[in-house]
Amino acid sequence: MKLQKKSLLLLTTLFLVLAVTSVTLLSQNPNIRSDPSQTVKNATLIWEKTYGGKGDDRAFHAVKAEDGYLVVGSSTSFTPGETTAWVLRVDSDGNELWNRAFSRNAGSEFRQALTLEDGFLLVGNTFLTSGNTNGYVVKIDKQGNPIWNLTAKKENGLNKLFSACPTQDNFLLAGLAKAPDSENSDVWLIKISAQGNLIWNKTFGGATDDAGRAVTPTQDSGCIIAGYTDSTGNGNYDFLTIKTDTSGNLLWNHTYGGTQSDKAYAIAPAADGYVIAGDTRSKGAGETDAWTVKIDFGGNLLWEKAFGGNGFDAPTCIAQASQGEFLVGGTTFSFGNGQRDFWLFTVEETGSVGWSCTVGRSGYEEAYAVLPVGTGELVMAGWTNSLGEGSYDFYFVKLGETGS
Repeated sequence: MKLQKKSLLLLTTLFLVLAVTSVTLLSQNPNIRSDPSQTVKNATLIWEKTYGGKGDDRAFHAVKAEDGYLVVGSSTSFTPGETTAWVLRVDSDGNELWNRAFSRNAGSEFRQALTLEDGFLLVGNTFLTSGNTNGYVVKIDKQGNPIWNLTAKKENGLNKLFSACPTQDNFLLAGLAKAPDSENSDVWLIKISAQGNLIWNKTFGGATDDAGRAVTPTQDSGCIIAGYTDSTGNGNYDFLTIKTDTSGNLLWNHTYGGTQSDKAYAIAPAADGYVIAGDTRSKGAGETDAWTVKIDFGGNLLWEKAFGGNGFDAPTCIAQASQGEFLVGGTTFSFGNGQRDFWLFTVEETGSVGWSCTVGRSGYEEAYAVLPVGTGELVMAGWTNSLGEGSYDFYFVKLGETGS
């Protein structure tokens, strides 16, 4: 493991003013479509906003802040031809308060953020001129000023971080690591202190491809990683869960899937276990469908549900909305108004789908984060090319959760 702490290059005095588009729509907006095959309550689009410049700007995650939200992703609007990690702070109505860009090596991105008492933890990756990729983590204060940063890798090659979770005074970060002479990756898990120091560095994998895409803490200070594996299971890829203790030692692992590709991208804790969301080619009615799986604390399958249309439908995020109910967000080609749309549905405690809706226009919209923010309300973050200034812009919407 190579750990580096260096000063950050903050671009444009940390205050690049980018174009912001704001539209407020009513509940009867025709751009919201529901899946007619389910009992659906119409979602209410309260407002939608885009943020970006002339380049390609994509949001991957959002978290709550004291009086609004923090949205993170990447942008090519700062330096043409270079991907730059970008963080945007907005108020409760989606109005921009500040934005910061962080440039490292040949490029950088943020894939997730955690809200802390004194700021935020930003987790992503940095791209090297050699073609390799390293994990990249930045802690900022509440105004976006850097406190510390680190780059991390298992070895030279592809090292990507996708997810993070807190555990006591430390952080667990999960992703994938692939050696330069290998075609296959392993699940990658590192633990760092609150000061940004490496505590340990682990990989888990078999003979072929394995990846960690989401991590959540457990009550015994360990974690559960959700991802996918081609090393074991029933198909060419299966859902994978890994349980580790506080030192990163493997306690158990399980796979779930059919004879074709099944990949998990998100996990949320439940009262009696965990709910995992991803896409499946083994089950369902379409090219690719959403697949939600519930497991107990030992990784044993409790129920599973495939949901989707005739096209490509894939969840990317999950959040608990209320006791026993989960919000699953992602992208759909089967439903909606455009070529692909934000997609949202609820999964009840029993695994049944409660309601489903889409948000989108004539072009492309892809969602990567969903957050319940109040009684009957939620926000979603991703990107769009239907609105905004560039080839893609951050797309941030607020919805009524159940509508009327």
